Amino acid sequence: MKYKNKDGIELNYTGNDSHQVLVKEVVNEAIKILNMYDRSCKISMGMAMMNTKKFLKTNFNIGDNKWNS
Repeated sequence: MKYKNKDGIELNYTGNDSHQVLVKEVVNEAIKILNMYDRSCKISMGMAMMNTKKFLKTNFNIGDNKWNS
């Protein structure tokens, strides 16, 4: 299910311009980081989640704001 904001607007990244390609690469890299943990270790899972959040916040310039949790 695609995310829509309160106005019903959703993302559409089906093109191949440089911006869309770069955003897709960043999201794919975040997914890779999230999947890099020892499935039998909760500490490892927590680290993967923390690293993914840090990676996304850095690459999308998300600081401490109302969307940050």
